[in-house]
Amino acid sequence: MSASGVTAEIFRRDLREFARLAETRYDPVVVDAVLDALGERWADAWLAVRTTTHPAPVRQVSARFMNLPAAADPVGKLRAAGLLDFVGHPMEELLAQVSAAVPVDWGIDVAVDRGVQKIWTAFPDLISVDRIVSFAGMPASARDHAERLSRWGGGEIALMAVDFVNRTLNLYTQILAPGQLTATDMATILRELDFVAADEDELAAVGWPYTVYATFNWTTPNVQRICFPARYTAETFPAIDPVLTRFVEGAPFAGPGPRGFAFYAAYGPTERYYKVQVDYTSAARQTLPGGVGVPQSR
Repeated sequence: MSASGVTAEIFRRDLREFARLAETRYDPVVVDAVLDALGERWADAWLAVRTTTHPAPVRQVSARFMNLPAAADPVGKLRAAGLLDFVGHPMEELLAQVSAAVPVDWGIDVAVDRGVQKIWTAFPDLISVDRIVSFAGMPASARDHAERLSRWGGGEIALMAVDFVNRTLNLYTQILAPGQLTATDMATILRELDFVAADEDELAAVGWPYTVYATFNWTTPNVQRICFPARYTAETFPAIDPVLTRFVEGAPFAGPGPRGFAFYAAYGPTERYYKVQVDYTSAARQTLPGGVGVPQSR
């Protein structure tokens, strides 16, 4: 049991409810296998749950285990359990190189119907854009956009997420001060990338994001997607999409502390979609990369 009182039984029950709210499937075999592989370590994580506004047939609910210490060795445990396959892709070398070179905390995203999706490395000591893109295994497209990443987010990277399902990489800028990136800046970035434009509701919802992350892959030269998040309470969460509204209003929550929700607007060349992350356990005592606290909710 974690400090928040979460047991495996409670977590399974609540993940099933999250899946119902998102109108997607929950597979207990998938979830149980991950919890078993991580052992007692999973309950030490900052737990969150996310979903998207993708159409119901492809929409997923993901359990997010964040701020796991290096000693937890989630990659090794998941590989040993046969839940994470290394097949010689460059992202595997990238993970190994980065985690050997700099201190990291780990994170895992697990789709509750399919299994392990993403492996995260969080950098307690922020790492410069120039250094992160220099590692072996980094997509060439990320190197080619290093100047933009530095300009958008202050020059340092807080998180890296490797998607083992979609073969993509997310790079997250350092936590931004309120107003450091404005709605005008956001609109300019989207024009610069020739992505779909944000509408007024979206600019109002995420116009002062607390980070920016860009998605790359190993096969194309362009940024695949860019995303802007902002944090809210249940009462202030933007009523932009009924899927997210239902998810927020019905979300289970474990333990004491304030409830927080992150709203994300994601953009690509031809489409946009939204995401929500629910703090299943409280973020109040969590420390983010760079030694900062979780951004205040609007």
